[in-house]
Amino acid sequence: MTMQETRRGRVGAAAIAALASRLTERDQQVALACYEHRVLTTEQLRRLYFSASRRARRRLTLLYQLRVLDRFRPTLQPGEGSAQHHWILDEAGAHVVAARLGVERAELRWRHQRALGMFGSQKLDHQLEVNEFFTLLGEEARQSGGRLAEWWGERRCLAALAGQAAPDGYGKLLLPGRRPVSLLLELDRSTEDHGRLRQKARRYQKALPRSILAHEQPLLLIAVRTPARRDNAAAQLAGSSLPLRVCVWTPQRSPLATLRDATDDFRTDHDNRSFDLAPLPAPDD
Repeated sequence: MTMQETRRGRVGAAAIAALASRLTERDQQVALACYEHRVLTTEQLRRLYFSASRRARRRLTLLYQLRVLDRFRPTLQPGEGSAQHHWILDEAGAHVVAARLGVERAELRWRHQRALGMFGSQKLDHQLEVNEFFTLLGEEARQSGGRLAEWWGERRCLAALAGQAAPDGYGKLLLPGRRPVSLLLELDRSTEDHGRLRQKARRYQKALPRSILAHEQPLLLIAVRTPARRDNAAAQLAGSSLPLRVCVWTPQRSPLATLRDATDDFRTDHDNRSFDLAPLPAPDD
């Protein structure tokens, strides 16, 4: 694996002030996404915020030059071509995020070196797959006339569940003519035994009723890689009082189709639609 040369040191107050006139609302949303979801590829950011890949690359390069974002590019195996850039927050971006969240930079509990730790980390592939699920879901929802109205990362989910359970993400999906679907994603990489899955389910059962998500009654979606893993996990989790589904999902499959297969909540209900949450920023090209 290779990495772009990293920039070190803090960004001065004058440089931060000068950024204010150069950053669009979309730029700030990109910075927030890289903070919330740790690392996103060029294509994942394109799905969320841009209408064309060329525009995405051009704007992300500018944010890199302004130190809003940093980047690295893993090396693929011979014959596989070049990997996309992987984008993380940089020091100037941390100031942007702190201002958007209404906290001081020191309160953000973010360090550039820790963010760079995703490069080469065993967690990288897992995080990218989680982000692939939600960015594909957001794009598919938009193409269907709806939106992914909420997408929380692992840290925010952990806080919402008082540290008792740590789903890989939370989302709220709104589609025309259908009830809102809230979901907590557990992306299973077949590394945990079924006893561990049962323990997780018990923690969710305890944490969810006391959490700020209780009124949403989110579906706990456990995404596994194979039908055999799905059948075994579903059998082990049978009888849980949670709204829980085990489904097969890989990055090659549509998340929206996966949700449709996993739940009957995609039913028409014109009297119970909720479109009051702020949408993802529209492409600003």
